[in-house]
Amino acid sequence: MYSAERALFELRQGRPIWVRDDTEPDMNISSIIAPVETLNEFYLDGLRKISDSNLNLILTESRAKALGVTLNNKETRNTESAISIEMADDFDIKTLMRLSVGINQSEGLSTTPVYRSESATLSLLRLLRFIPATISVRITQNCQNSAGLFIETHDILSTAVTEIKELTNTTHSSVTRISEANVPLKGLATAQFILFRENNTLLEHLAVLIGEPTHWDGPVPIRIHSACLTGDLFNSLKCDCGEQLHRSLDYFTEQGGGVFLYLNQEGRGIGLGNKLRAYQLQDLGLDTVDADCALGFRPDERDYGVGMKMLGQLGVNRIQILTNNPDKIAWAEKSGLEVVSRIPLYGAPNIYNLPYVKAKIEKAGHFLEEMLEEHPENRTSPV
Repeated sequence: MYSAERALFELRQGRPIWVRDDTEPDMNISSIIAPVETLNEFYLDGLRKISDSNLNLILTESRAKALGVTLNNKETRNTESAISIEMADDFDIKTLMRLSVGINQSEGLSTTPVYRSESATLSLLRLLRFIPATISVRITQNCQNSAGLFIETHDILSTAVTEIKELTNTTHSSVTRISEANVPLKGLATAQFILFRENNTLLEHLAVLIGEPTHWDGPVPIRIHSACLTGDLFNSLKCDCGEQLHRSLDYFTEQGGGVFLYLNQEGRGIGLGNKLRAYQLQDLGLDTVDADCALGFRPDERDYGVGMKMLGQLGVNRIQILTNNPDKIAWAEKSGLEVVSRIPLYGAPNIYNLPYVKAKIEKAGHFLEEMLEEHPENRTSPV
C-alpha cells in the first residue's frame, strides 16, 4: 500500500505512474497512466513515443454516457464501470479536457476493453478529487523496451492493483485525533473543536462538541455535515447547507449539547473544483445529480464511515441524528450506532435551490417534502 500512497503524490504533481495488474500475474498486464487534469505536453509527448498503437483515454461509464458513447459489456475485463477510448494521433490536451468535462456529444469514438490497472487508477483520482479521466499506454510485447526506457529515464513510480485497492478501500482505514481547542462562537461560548485526520487520504475532518454529550444518559444529538464553502461561508442560494449548519448549532444549544461533524467532503465528495464544474453544467440545464455523473462521478462520492469512526473515538453510540439523508442513517446503523430518532433539518426554499432540492428528493430519496410545502406550487411527487 505504501507505493499506492506515493502514487497519490505523483498524480497530484502531474507525473505518470506505472500500474501492474498483480491479480493476474501470468498475464503480465501493465500500463503507464497519467491523469488528464494535470497532464502536460512534456509527458504527453513522451507517452506518444512509447506506444506501438494509439493511446487510450480512460473514463467512467457515467462520463461515457454524457458523451453519447455506449459500452459493450462483453468487451470488459471484469473492471469497475469504466471504458477506454482509442485516441487518434493528432489529439492534444485541450481535446482530452473537452472529452473529460464537456457535454458536447462526440461521434466516431472507438472503445476497447479496460484493464484493471486503468480502472484502479480512476479510484486514486477520486481520492485526489480529480476528474476521473486518464491517458493510458498499455505495455505490450512490442513496446516493452521503449516503455522501460521511459520508466527509467523519468523515474516513474510503480504500484500494483491490489495495493491501490487496499488504499482506496476505506473499510479498514482509521482516523487519528490530532488536536483540539476551545473555540468560543457567537452566542455560544462552550464549543470544543477536535481535529481528526484520515490515515489513507490525510484528509482532515472536524468535530465540534457543544456541551458535554459524552456524559449524557440519553441519545446524543448529532449532525454529519459535508463541507460546503459556497453555502457555509458565502451563503450561496443554490443550496441550504449554511442554514443547516447554523440551525444544527442552534438546536444543540437548545438541547444542552450535541456533536457537529464537519467532514471534508465538498460537493458530495467530488471537491470544490469539480463542484464548480458541476455548477457550470447545471447552468446548461442538468440537475445536481446528473451534472456530477456527467463529469464521471457517482451520484454521491461521500464515505460517511469516517464520521462513524470519529463518533466512536468520542464515545458516542446512541444518537439522535439531524438529517434529511437516508444514507446517513443507513451508515450509522451499519456501523453499530443506535439511531433513536431523526430530526428533519432544512433551510428556506428559493428559486435557486428548488431544482437542487427536487433532484435530491427524486434521485436520492431525501426527506425534503416538508421544505417544499412553503412553496406549494413547486412541490414534486413523493418518491
